[in-house]
Amino acid sequence: MENRSIGAALAALLFTASSAAADYSGRARVIDGDTFSIRQQRIRIAAIDACERDQTGSKNGVTWNCGIEARRFLARMIDGKHVRCIEVDRDQYKRLVGQCFVENSDIGLEMVKAGQATLLLRYLPTSHPIDLSQYRRAENLARQLGQGLWGANVETPSSYRRSHSGN
Repeated sequence: MENRSIGAALAALLFTASSAAADYSGRARVIDGDTFSIRQQRIRIAAIDACERDQTGSKNGVTWNCGIEARRFLARMIDGKHVRCIEVDRDQYKRLVGQCFVENSDIGLEMVKAGQATLLLRYLPTSHPIDLSQYRRAENLARQLGQGLWGANVETPSSYRRSHSGN
């Protein structure tokens, strides 16, 4: 009987630890257009790529600060609010990579819908929980409507990082 109780307690402990590792939540503080922190833990939003903070492009013939705009958009959506993330992976910088929600809205999907981020799928692990068909439809619609990045002349964020690394 005692062994059964110990086994049940260990199983409950393991279940609690694994579910805690898969879900991370708290008050968000925005860093840039696809990264924020909760209690000192940096979190990268899975499946998207937003302009870097200092990145610019051209929109309607004038310089457009796409990095600042992406950060502002994300901040309006989540800064100071309770955000919940499902851990998808850890990146090369040890950041948690997650599918994140504010209330019932998928933050990454909202960024893509607004044209504030493009899809970045190559780093997603095969076991991710994200419905990519929604993300693809959102990006295609944003592109058709010329939303955000799609209405500007902007280098992709990944190309921008490559060309500005080491500067």
